[in-house]
Amino acid sequence: MSNPETNNELRMPSLSELEASLRGKRLLGRILGVHGPPSQRGLQIADGYVRLVEKTLIEYESARKEMISFMSNGNLDSYFRAQDHIETCLQSLHRAIIYLDRLRRMGLRRADGVPFVPRPRDLQVLNESVRSRVRDMRDACEHLDEDIIDGRIHEDAEVAIHLGWECVKLTDYEICYEEMTKWITQLHQFAVPLSRVELVVGSSTTDNNTEKDA
Repeated sequence: MSNPETNNELRMPSLSELEASLRGKRLLGRILGVHGPPSQRGLQIADGYVRLVEKTLIEYESARKEMISFMSNGNLDSYFRAQDHIETCLQSLHRAIIYLDRLRRMGLRRADGVPFVPRPRDLQVLNESVRSRVRDMRDACEHLDEDIIDGRIHEDAEVAIHLGWECVKLTDYEICYEEMTKWITQLHQFAVPLSRVELVVGSSTTDNNTEKDA
């Protein structure tokens, strides 16, 4: 299989089909009183989760946009902006996973009694292997400046996270874009029902009007 680093093929899937306007809908739902969880603590955790999922999604898409721009015009500023966005994306991704795990531990259930958040063995983004990879990459970003100043990073190494055509790398850590998009999509599927506002209008059982549509 050809190496995307040598054929300049960006393998960074788009997530543009995912709804990014989550926080506004969540706030509206809170005002209308239709969004749970029932406890104030649970509401706060759900608010934080929705905020971080939206931020993670937006930062990923911003990084992708800048990478495409870099590839089309060779403008290094676009590459540097992509580095900044992907670093923020990884930080938010790590925090969103922590929030989702806390929501799972709260034991929330859907209307049919099924747990709102599945067990880690049934949801990849909550698997310990995934969580540790994201955490390690986040930690490497957080401590990069300290490691450079203290001489723990090779003198020839980049002073920022490296974006390849297929994966993002930093020191000994690597996460591919296709993996990131899968994890972000899984997080998003729980943020949507926490943000959706639906108005259902049905017939009143006391309505004696017998008129029917033409």
